[in-house]
Amino acid sequence: RTHLLQVESELAARRNEPGVGELSQVTVQLSRIIDQLHEEVMRARMVPVSSLFVKFPRLVRDLSRRLNKRVDLVIEGQETELDRSVIEAIGDPIVHLLRNAVDHGIEPAEERRRAGKPETGTVRLSARQEEGHILIAVSDDGQGIDPDQMRRSAVEKGQLTPEAAAALSDAEAIELIFRPGMSTKEQVTDLSGRGVGMDIVRTNIERLNGAVEVHTT
Repeated sequence: RTHLLQVESELAARRNEPGVGELSQVTVQLSRIIDQLHEEVMRARMVPVSSLFVKFPRLVRDLSRRLNKRVDLVIEGQETELDRSVIEAIGDPIVHLLRNAVDHGIEPAEERRRAGKPETGTVRLSARQEEGHILIAVSDDGQGIDPDQMRRSAVEKGQLTPEAAAALSDAEAIELIFRPGMSTKEQVTDLSGRGVGMDIVRTNIERLNGAVEVHTT
């Protein structure tokens, strides 16, 4: 299409006319067909996120059993569509985020009861379109991320001096979770807390021209 438009432009310039009659009509018609073809191909590549989300209830169920926690997984927006290649690429990052939510975020039933919470924690996985982007969120009603704990962890692991850690705002301290080797987990398990993962999650999402944000209360 671009080549044809260029040829038409050169011919029109030689003849000192705005267009080249029949060639202009062909170019317009071809452009319309190419646009339709592009749209159809893109649509054919789109699949609902339900094809990926369907395997997560069992994952959360198995994790909660192993950790002796009560956890409900709520899934929203399964009809949201994504490119097939993106669906394949975001599977592992979502698995890691769900593991973190159950292992790090959701407290044991007794601890939740003391805090005045329902004994069963809730992990929510949602997808929706927002201003031309797809927003995927993994959230939980657990204890959240403690910025002071992140500061202590960074100092203990030698990543920051006590002075540098103390100078961080709470938002900056929470961002430390994306540094390689960082973890909020005091006791390492075979599920998470080994200090690998959140940096990989961000790297994989940024490779897709996406971004990762964390919000905690």
